[in-house]
Amino acid sequence: MMATACSALPASGSGRSLQPSTGNHNNSIGFLRLALASLVLYSHAYFLGGFGADDLTRWTNHAIDAGSLAVQCFFVLSGALITQSWRQGPSLGRFLWHRFLRIAPAFWVCLAVTAFGFSVILHLHNPEPREDFLALQPTAGGYVWRNLFQPRAQIAVGPYPSGTPWGVDWNGSLWTLFYEGACYLFVAMLGVSGLLIRFRGFGRVALVGFVLLCSLWQISTRLPAQFLPSIVGRLFDTPGKYLVVLFVAGSAWALFPQFADTLRRYAWVGPIACVVTVAGWFLGIHGLLTPWSLPPAIFWIAHVLPLANFEKWVDGDYSYGLYVYGYPVQQLLAHFRVHDAGYWIFLTASFLLSGFCAYASWHLVERPALRCKRLWLSPSPTS
Repeated sequence: MMATACSALPASGSGRSLQPSTGNHNNSIGFLRLALASLVLYSHAYFLGGFGADDLTRWTNHAIDAGSLAVQCFFVLSGALITQSWRQGPSLGRFLWHRFLRIAPAFWVCLAVTAFGFSVILHLHNPEPREDFLALQPTAGGYVWRNLFQPRAQIAVGPYPSGTPWGVDWNGSLWTLFYEGACYLFVAMLGVSGLLIRFRGFGRVALVGFVLLCSLWQISTRLPAQFLPSIVGRLFDTPGKYLVVLFVAGSAWALFPQFADTLRRYAWVGPIACVVTVAGWFLGIHGLLTPWSLPPAIFWIAHVLPLANFEKWVDGDYSYGLYVYGYPVQQLLAHFRVHDAGYWIFLTASFLLSGFCAYASWHLVERPALRCKRLWLSPSPTS
């Protein structure tokens, strides 16, 4: 869910760019990504610790929870950044290589740490007579191997995690990676066809397609299944497919730079978008409004926050590591009954241990992997 550097439109008077960018550090997207990953950790701490629904869920009468909001924002940001990345360097091999380096190495190491680290800790702590760890079914090796290219193909190692309020599931956060990868391939397909670069009219066609996509989603949620063609039902039969809609919404910001220019020229657009997004939760139409209101809201927030160069200040991008390690860390802590000390103790311990894992992941895995980008030496074609 993270992205590589992208260019920006000229900054406004404040000196920060509105166009989604991590390359010139003229906005606060780096901070936002870490804040969103922290929001996922905050939300998961409620149900993994057995504390019920989070505050946003209760406030909106179960319209949306904090974790879902964070993931939706992630996909909007990713859509803009990934599409802009292709437009800057339209090379299929390089594009896929960069996406692979950003996602796979840290994810694979997390699988190994969970299977042969966290699971072993729980196995050694088990007071009952224990069989050999390597003989457990499903196996630790299977947890790594089966999940390499299909996240959550196996969710447990033997009986672990056990003794927690949320049962046997090591990392529920990984479900979004499948849809993220599918979106990357979709961008690559459009890019190879030349639609993202060569055809000026594609932006308008894409906008019409996006309107149609949102309309179909709304129809599929309002009408009984028996009144819908089966293909429409299959388009939106999982929550992740709605995230694809939000990814496309973010992509529009790369295809229509005038959107960002509108935010720069009219300061009231961003706050209004925030209000519309929140109002949608209470009116029960957030699914219809969010693809339109969330992109200007999130990019406006990225512009006005005075936290440019955040990743340089903290010497790293810890958001991805925090996201992939947060869930298994909280399961580990729940096994040891840390949640019995109360929600805030559980949450604090989660942040400390997950933050350590994220720090190690960035400095030992992610940053070294990203240095391998230079190994792809083929020049990008000119548009």
